[in-house]
Amino acid sequence: MKHRTGWLVALGALALLAFALVTLPAVVLSGVLQRAGLTASAFGGSVWSGSAQALAWRDAPLGDLRWRLAPLELLGGRLAGHATLTRPDGSLDTRFATSFAGDDVQLSDVTFAMPIEALDALPLGMPKGWHGRASGSFVEVHVQQRRPVALRGSLDIEGLVTPPPRSASLGSFRTVFPHPQPQPSLSIPQDPGNVTAQVTDKDGPFTVDAQLTLSPARNFSLEGTLAPRGPVPPAMQQSLQLLGPADAAGRRQFSVGGSL
Repeated sequence: MKHRTGWLVALGALALLAFALVTLPAVVLSGVLQRAGLTASAFGGSVWSGSAQALAWRDAPLGDLRWRLAPLELLGGRLAGHATLTRPDGSLDTRFATSFAGDDVQLSDVTFAMPIEALDALPLGMPKGWHGRASGSFVEVHVQQRRPVALRGSLDIEGLVTPPPRSASLGSFRTVFPHPQPQPSLSIPQDPGNVTAQVTDKDGPFTVDAQLTLSPARNFSLEGTLAPRGPVPPAMQQSLQLLGPADAAGRRQFSVGGSL
């Protein structure tokens, strides 16, 4: 009888603990988020299925976040689930899995759409002043030690406009990861860890066929050819001439690079 009573007490304690964990309010995550530079104006729901209003990263507004966690994934030593970020000008939806240390992040079924200007406020080191709209769909995004090691999907840029004072319209582009037929980069050493993508135009003043290469050291290069479809906009004439003479088909080689 004592043995059976002990088991009942243990099961009751486990049930109580499980109930407490399931109903743990989402606001308890505020401290964890703050250590990652994230803040929110309000939390709702529980740790396992909750929301964060007016989420911001280092004071840069991100939007409203909703998430659902998969508790059984914790047994495998990782945090996984589904998240949706919404904002007045766009949204992002993804499944995710990450190590507790955050040094290995995997996303799947990723879809997003938002203006490029939304990136200006984020401390990512991205060039400022560009305008346009970005949307994409990715089957896989795998990041280790803050660098991409695998990308499978596509990114569309619509109505790209250069920063002032030129504010030249460049048209729309499509980027496919990985490049279906990657070529060695002229500026980035060959490495099995390189990530490549094919960049082509959809419309605009130039036809573009290029390759984007990202190295494990987070260096990048965009190399390829471009040719004017018609009269070159005055704001772009000098830049086009700097690329050098065109071939018989009117194409000019170009190469730009940097680090992320």
